[in-house]
Amino acid sequence: ARFVDALDKKTKMSGGFLGGILLAGITSLPELITSLSAILLLSNADMTYGNILGSNFFDVMVIGICMLCMFSIVKKSVVSKNTGILMLLSFFAVLIVLLFDVFHLNWVIPGVNIHALSIIFVVFYVFVCLISSKKDDIEKAEIEKETFATKMSVKKIVLLFVLSAVLLIAVSVGITYVTDYIASSYNIGSSIAGAIFLGVATSLPEVITCVELTRLKNFNMAMNDIYGSIMFNFLILTIADIFFFKGTIFSFNTQTLFMTSFMLGIIALTLVAYLLKKKNKKVANSGSFYAIVGGVITASYFVCMILAAL
Repeated sequence: ARFVDALDKKTKMSGGFLGGILLAGITSLPELITSLSAILLLSNADMTYGNILGSNFFDVMVIGICMLCMFSIVKKSVVSKNTGILMLLSFFAVLIVLLFDVFHLNWVIPGVNIHALSIIFVVFYVFVCLISSKKDDIEKAEIEKETFATKMSVKKIVLLFVLSAVLLIAVSVGITYVTDYIASSYNIGSSIAGAIFLGVATSLPEVITCVELTRLKNFNMAMNDIYGSIMFNFLILTIADIFFFKGTIFSFNTQTLFMTSFMLGIIALTLVAYLLKKKNKKVANSGSFYAIVGGVITASYFVCMILAAL
């Protein structure tokens, strides 16, 4: 988080690219490794699908925690138009997944055995790349206080960023095996086990980076990381679907329906908060507004997990 924040402040690279593509891709590496491990080593498609949905839901909840706990910083932050578009893309991606779930649409492309959702996710991610490459409509934040990262050269920051990324995925395969053991030993459904154990564990990088970036008064970058991670995670489902030769990885059930429904609702809530921040100065400067929104988002996550586990 600190290395990306330093790159944002010391280079001319767009915040959308740094947060929505680079940082989001790095913090989503555990999801990629664990999903491929579940497919290739364990042949457990339900765990992969539950992992990604759980990770995405947990990621949005992290935004809620930041709003709830650091509302004084959030109310002073500026969120770019590109970030708003990224949020909107995430909303429509989840909406499409929900529609497939509600109507149990198992549309598979004949001959290649790839689900239609996989193709849709690729199209969405192309739009994410196009949006993230555009210049932000907000000015770069000034370096208010020197940190160990901002004191370094850009070359050294990039090197340490790469090393941090390598360390990040070191235990991802082990996490997959542990989750599979827990699910089989305690008769927990693979979808909910993937959502709770893999989804939360592999989302910890997003938690740390989002909280740290918000603390560094770079909430726009934090939002880019979270929503960029959500879209990258959906792309992971496409990759997993290609490598799962026994069928499709998409398994629609009550648990996944709960998660997609609640997730759609809280993404919609964050979109409303974003629009109000842009249009209403009274709301934009109200710390209590962000605290309430953050509280609702955080509570919704735990209510959904409880209902899904019943």
